[in-house]
Amino acid sequence: MNAGRWAAVIALGAVLLGSSYLIGSTAGLLAGSVLVAILVVLGARATLSEPNRTADTPPGTTARRPAFPTFRRLAVTVGWAGTSWHAWDRDVRPALVRLVDVVLADRYGTDLTRRPELGARLLGESLWPLVDPNRPRSDDRDTPGPSRHTLERILTRLETHLEGTAP
Repeated sequence: MNAGRWAAVIALGAVLLGSSYLIGSTAGLLAGSVLVAILVVLGARATLSEPNRTADTPPGTTARRPAFPTFRRLAVTVGWAGTSWHAWDRDVRPALVRLVDVVLADRYGTDLTRRPELGARLLGESLWPLVDPNRPRSDDRDTPGPSRHTLERILTRLETHLEGTAP
């Protein structure tokens, strides 16, 4: 609720209080006060329930997350990056394997099960072990896994290959 709406609510409240006092004296003022309190609560509730706008969202519109479950799943998965090797292997690596499969299917018409060496070539020696689907899962919940920066490097590599800008 913007400042103009709040000013209108305050003005309406003042008019309600004044008119209720004129109509019913003290009892009317009490009833009017209750009505104004209800309006203020409803106004505050409407303000708090509005989704937040971002700086680049035009006024009158709201930024919304896409309503598809894959996006929510990926957002949660990325949140686990770096917490532990167990979380990386359980949550992040399977998502990356699916992304590598998409790139391999798009660029080469194959997938990791048929041509795992292409996945290794795609990501390079340093990043491939983090995505390799044949690497056993870790049960280590204490040691931090690869950082978000490393995840960003992997995603950047995949994106450049998908766009066809990589050799």
